[in-house]
Amino acid sequence: MPESTISFYGHVKQYHNLKAEIDQAILDVLESGSYVLGPQLAKFEEELARYMNVRETVGVNSGTDALLLVFLALGLGPGDEIITTSNTFFATAEAIWLAGATPVFVDSDPKTRNIDVTKIEAAITSKTRAIVPVHLYGLTANMPEIARIAKAHNLFVVEDCAQAIGAQGDQFAIGELSDAVCLSFIIQKNLGCFGDGGAVASNNKDLATNIRKLRNHGSLKRSYHSIGYNSRLDDIHAAVLRVKLKHVDEWSERRRQIARLYDQGLADVPMTLPFTPPGYEHVYHLYVI
Repeated sequence: MPESTISFYGHVKQYHNLKAEIDQAILDVLESGSYVLGPQLAKFEEELARYMNVRETVGVNSGTDALLLVFLALGLGPGDEIITTSNTFFATAEAIWLAGATPVFVDSDPKTRNIDVTKIEAAITSKTRAIVPVHLYGLTANMPEIARIAKAHNLFVVEDCAQAIGAQGDQFAIGELSDAVCLSFIIQKNLGCFGDGGAVASNNKDLATNIRKLRNHGSLKRSYHSIGYNSRLDDIHAAVLRVKLKHVDEWSERRRQIARLYDQGLADVPMTLPFTPPGYEHVYHLYVI
């Protein structure tokens, strides 16, 4: 029999399904002559904030920079400890190191694979300044308990949401119980552009303003600068994301349908399948056994 393969990511097929709309969006940007910090980025930030039900979103050039700029905007750096999960992609800890702080790792819950909230308080020291839960594989962490711990110890909470846009918790939403949410839009994510991209979402307007400065060489006004970075989400990427954002909930529901088929087909196989707590809504960036 001839061999066949199934692509791990279907982004080319996804592009073909939306080709006319995406091509037109890109052409509109090219014809506009406004490619950086232009109207497409502003519209995407408005639409993303509305989708996430937060006050502010700020487009940046990657999920990694989203984390880094939040840490810097919160004043986290050398001498500070930031608690996060040991089960995550390298960038979560990398951004902590880049800010000059020290990551402190807490093990993951064996069922959800997210940070084990029962082990967080044992990791808190006099140097701890923040907790960074990761919504791994598309399932939100236990944010109510994390928020309770953070409030008791006067800590910031920054959500690493690189894999879980559109996910829901049990009577809580992403961004509702934290200082900031960091998103990634690299092509393989549930909402992906055609390269690197990211965003910060927050209900703290001052924090969002500081991140807008940091992403653009410390500037909100041309030729007026402080120290910052070159970390902007380009308008072509923003235009593509505007097209795709309208479909992300539909795609998440399709992922859940496929996950249910896996659950049924693998029910009698001796392996640990993904677990979704009651009341949570998984978006299955990955189905990990």
